[in-house]
Amino acid sequence: MNTPKIFNRIERQIEKHKLNKRISEINNYVKIHDVNTYGDSFNQMYNAREVMANYAKKKGISIDIYDAKKLLEDDEFVSPVIENKFSDKLNVIVTNLLNGKSESKIVSANTDKTYKKIAEIPIVVSTKPDNLDIMRKGTRQTEDSFIRNLYRNIEFLTNSVTRKNTK
Repeated sequence: MNTPKIFNRIERQIEKHKLNKRISEINNYVKIHDVNTYGDSFNQMYNAREVMANYAKKKGISIDIYDAKKLLEDDEFVSPVIENKFSDKLNVIVTNLLNGKSESKIVSANTDKTYKKIAEIPIVVSTKPDNLDIMRKGTRQTEDSFIRNLYRNIEFLTNSVTRKNTK
């Protein structure tokens, strides 16, 4: 009897089932609808799908990513200048799974470019003789890669669709 072969076949089937289940779960939260996006952006987004899906699952959202040129598809009077501006952009849509609220944003798909992010941060300076704390505003500047810029925009959209209304 070939029990090791049977066990190996069962193990392979279990691993295949786990992989298919994980891929299905990723596809429930993150959908990249267009393969022919600008440059290498599709490959980078495809490799980052699992990270985005984990974030989306935790926040209760779904993420849909389209080529921004699809927004102009139905309009026959679009000028070539505007069409050219949308050639290297993505349309990112984040939807709250609980209430259906969604927001979208146009994000650059240029993977060779770095994106500057400037944030104001509070700085507290203590003076020794008076024990007085002085609060100042400082700025922090970073440069994001394409995928980090995409993450920031997804986070911004997530905060928009999941915040509580205080009206």
